[in-house]
Amino acid sequence: MIPVINTATALTSAGVTDSVPTLGTEDFVIQVLVASIGTNVVIRIEGTLDETNWFNCDFDGDTTITANGVTAFNIQNAPLKALRGRLVSISGGTPSVTFTFSKFG
Repeated sequence: MIPVINTATALTSAGVTDSVPTLGTEDFVIQVLVASIGTNVVIRIEGTLDETNWFNCDFDGDTTITANGVTAFNIQNAPLKALRGRLVSISGGTPSVTFTFSKFG
């Protein structure tokens, strides 16, 4: 069983979740649950080394999601101090986006 570190409160407007301490773990699975989507939502998984300066953990850029459901992200070998989710933008509708952070390994 993969231990869940944190399930963030659903975001319903652009913004960020609370930061989630990584507890010395370097490997993570992040589940993003989208409900009541209109056209799309743009999200980002952010990491930090100091809890002051945050960066996108996906070097390919932000992720656009166009349907309700679950999307998973895998971060490996990343000695981060904390993670958080960011709802960058919403296009249509009144969606909710929930980030769940789990460690593995």
